[in-house]
Amino acid sequence: MQVLKILIYVMFSSSGLVLLKLGTEKGVEISFGEGLLNIHINLIFFIGMCLYVASFITSLIIMKNMDLKIFYPVSAGLVYILVCLLSRFILHEEITFIQLVGMSVILLGIILLNIKN
Repeated sequence: MQVLKILIYVMFSSSGLVLLKLGTEKGVEISFGEGLLNIHINLIFFIGMCLYVASFITSLIIMKNMDLKIFYPVSAGLVYILVCLLSRFILHEEITFIQLVGMSVILLGIILLNIKN
């Protein structure tokens, strides 16, 4: 069950980040006027914010019942890998050879962290 929760967190977090990036590219305005903070955002940015907030809430639920020393490195590694992949296929960003090596090392680390003694 914990694995499923981590995967949900990873999906919320990485898709939220990618949508936030897409949303900022489509235009987000933040200004001060008449003593007020004015924020104009688009739907993509708003959905990205909601997903990222959902990832935060999910992480709190997971951390309540899981060792932080396992949750954080596993989730951070998986989020990094998924963000790289989504950035490649959605944002058309390049993945370098060094990043591929890094993702491989992260996967190896996740496997080693989860080997039961």
